Amino acid sequence: MKITLFFIAIIYSTMTLANSGSILATELSKEAFILKSIDYGTNIGLFKTTKGIVLVDPMPGSKNLDTLNNAVKDLYGEPVKFILNTHEHSDHSGGNAYFVEKGGILLDDAGNFTEIHGLLAKSHTVEDKVFFHKKSNSIFAGDIYDTSWHPTFYAGGLSGFNNTIEAILKLGNEESIIVPGHGKPTSKAELRLFRENTSDWVSRVKKLKNDGMTAIEIKNDAQIKIILERFNVEKRTDFIPDNAFVRFIERTLSVIEKGV
Repeated sequence: MKITLFFIAIIYSTMTLANSGSILATELSKEAFILKSIDYGTNIGLFKTTKGIVLVDPMPGSKNLDTLNNAVKDLYGEPVKFILNTHEHSDHSGGNAYFVEKGGILLDDAGNFTEIHGLLAKSHTVEDKVFFHKKSNSIFAGDIYDTSWHPTFYAGGLSGFNNTIEAILKLGNEESIIVPGHGKPTSKAELRLFRENTSDWVSRVKKLKNDGMTAIEIKNDAQIKIILERFNVEKRTDFIPDNAFVRFIERTLSVIEKGV
């Protein structure tokens, strides 16, 4: 894991744009960047295609939309022409209206582009979309994958989650960069580990549920705490607040009860 993250940090340098100081830009290739506001966690995809500039999940926070627009112009000298979303949650789609008002076209899928391959899935939401940008060998996974938080597979259950991860792993090659909805970009090896940890989490919660334990009691289980910490890729001391920890257990229990 450490080797992979070091490789990404060296090869893909991050810059703060001169005229767009609150936007960080990580270059994946001449045709692709990851953009992110300093004070907002969503990873935004920026692609230069033969049909025009494409933004994926253009939400840097409502106060930073002008800054994001300026950042795109700083990098490519062209306005945003197309908008894609990995899912409809507002922290990913909240900038759609802004860019549509400026002339952008909101698309349902990536079928118009030879440079981008789209994948439809059901995991984080009932309609997740994954975008593979071929020239940069990068895969934008949305909140199916998050390296800053615990997994959120509630719409598709564990089966939908596993099917989606398997489909993502078939895109690109072993050197593909996996861009999560939030958090640091990683690799396919890290994505496989995320899948393994998620399976271990659900299995442990299921066992403790069958032992008659409540969500609060499960929270205090030593092994469940160890599994949760595996998702803390950034090694933050304030990773998951107690109320979010309990909520994660409760929502996992709901998925287990549904049998998905």
